Amino acid sequence: MASENDINELKRQVAESSHVLDHQGLVDFHGHISARVPGTNTLYIKPVLRAHNQIKAEDIVGVDIDEYLAVGDAQWVPDDQKGRVIDAPVPPRETALHAAIMRERPDVNSVVHTHQLVATGIGAGNVPIKALYNQAVPFAPETPIFEKPDLITTTELGQQVAQTLGDRGAALLRGHGVVVVGGSMDESVSNTIYLERAAMIQVIAAIVGNPTPLTEEYVARFGPDWSKRASHAYEYFKSLVPSLKS
Repeated sequence: MASENDINELKRQVAESSHVLDHQGLVDFHGHISARVPGTNTLYIKPVLRAHNQIKAEDIVGVDIDEYLAVGDAQWVPDDQKGRVIDAPVPPRETALHAAIMRERPDVNSVVHTHQLVATGIGAGNVPIKALYNQAVPFAPETPIFEKPDLITTTELGQQVAQTLGDRGAALLRGHGVVVVGGSMDESVSNTIYLERAAMIQVIAAIVGNPTPLTEEYVARFGPDWSKRASHAYEYFKSLVPSLKS
């Protein structure tokens, strides 16, 4: 069982990750990050309507995955939200996205959902992002595409996204955004940054020549090495954020 210190550390990193993705320009009013307490059905997530560059550990909210998904569609009724004033930290309405993926994938301990520009644009073009360079290895052989642009506010939609994602590290939500997963926040956040760079490289490669994915043999050989360096990448990106400097 996780200790209080473990929970506080997890909440701190969820908050820090919001700052990191804001600094990278990958989130704005929209987007959220979650982390599971390893080995449990509890996740912690950035609350709705809280600025990413101002979020603190004490703002992060806990969610019981099974209880949340059991309530299902009743979590967010659109007509109930009109004119609603949210004055306390509450989970975002797309928490079903995070919860459904974590329930489907025991190996996933962190989920990031953003509307980042280039990757979302490629998804809108109905084109998967392929592993064209080393840091895109987590997305090999290519990102699946979820065809519905809906906000993922129900258990059914969350399960559909989880099924589309399968065992991959990321999926494009056509006309909506992206979802990136990892065994840790280091992994999910770093890979969210590299997904955008992979999207940029793919656009450039398509303009200048013939985009050529990395081979299956290379991905199999290099992938484990890259996954071990996710924490180094995360610490580097965190070091760039002025608000996180002591």
